[in-house]
Amino acid sequence: MILMITILATLILYWIYDGYGRFLQIMVLLKRDECQSITASVPKGVEIKNEDRWPTMTVLLTVHNEETIIRRRIENILQCDYPAGCLTVLIASDGSTDSTNDIVRSCFDRGVRLFESPGLGKTGTQNAAIRSIESDLIAFTDADILFDADWCKQIARRFQNPQVGAVDGRALYEAPTSDALQASQGFYWTYELKLRLLESQLGILAVVAGACFAIRRNLFVTMDPAIGEDCIVPLDIVTQGFRVVHEPLAISRFDSEEDSSITLRRRIRMTLRNWQGTWTRSHLLNPLRHPGYAFALWSHKLLRWLSPLFLATASCCSMAQFIVAPSLASALIFAPFGGLFALAGIGWISARRHLQVPGTGAAYSFLLANVAFLIGIWRAVTGHRIHSYRNA
Repeated sequence: MILMITILATLILYWIYDGYGRFLQIMVLLKRDECQSITASVPKGVEIKNEDRWPTMTVLLTVHNEETIIRRRIENILQCDYPAGCLTVLIASDGSTDSTNDIVRSCFDRGVRLFESPGLGKTGTQNAAIRSIESDLIAFTDADILFDADWCKQIARRFQNPQVGAVDGRALYEAPTSDALQASQGFYWTYELKLRLLESQLGILAVVAGACFAIRRNLFVTMDPAIGEDCIVPLDIVTQGFRVVHEPLAISRFDSEEDSSITLRRRIRMTLRNWQGTWTRSHLLNPLRHPGYAFALWSHKLLRWLSPLFLATASCCSMAQFIVAPSLASALIFAPFGGLFALAGIGWISARRHLQVPGTGAAYSFLLANVAFLIGIWRAVTGHRIHSYRNA
């Protein structure tokens, strides 16, 4: 019985971190013609030929005390290759007490607007700010990310397809190659982007990167202030019968987190808000009602957040099997899990001492993510809710 539990938990872990992606690749190959139809940027015969035919777009940037980087971010958005009369930058400042608002006001003559809230939290501020937006499209972004020059056009052209309700951009890490932990997080994000592209090709994508995606203004549904836009908005888009697509040419870039403590806090917050948000749209998790989206959401999101439970089960059961019935076979079964924790421990020590030991960064990053998932799920099921703008 212990052996069967170990095998089952291990297979689920494999599915979460590799098997699901490979299955999607096979499905894309088998449904190549259908996938090409889904991923077509615009319907046949429809193109944006004139500058004045581009849809109007408001880039919504929600901030709190970002005086050190807000001007750079505004300049980056304004430098995007998009018709000036069609692009607006709306800075939603949530209770900022530094010079952020003054910096924004100095850009009023360049198509930049300021919305001030008294500390409603990020999502609450977004809800309030969006009521003042009348453009065709709303692009959500953050202060610590930078768009490539053609980001807005690459995003907007996908909306020429009337079936598309949201477009997810491609956010890339600018991680220092000398930092093993950050490089490992970059590998993790690369796999995430691969899943999004494959799900997009199959028409079952329901996740976006909160710092670089856009939606049709008329499809926006007021959000629960305790749930992030990256979770709830795409779920509401597909609920209304529209597609979420990933555009790999809409590239934006952001720096990796400074240290593991920041990474841990952000992932805990992300897991908590996304777990709660996904379950508020539980109809999408029902394979009888939405088989494609249910399959993707369970495989891509829910099982991944539950992976620490499967990891703990497989590790403990394989160790128990080795202790109860020591043999070469039981040793081989336990070895990958024992090795993972050993490498992660070395990785933790190496990170604290600024050393590099090959392989340890990946193990440490993997366990760090699973610790964050576990804490986030625990906080979610015990009723913890986040309203503040900053990490809790």
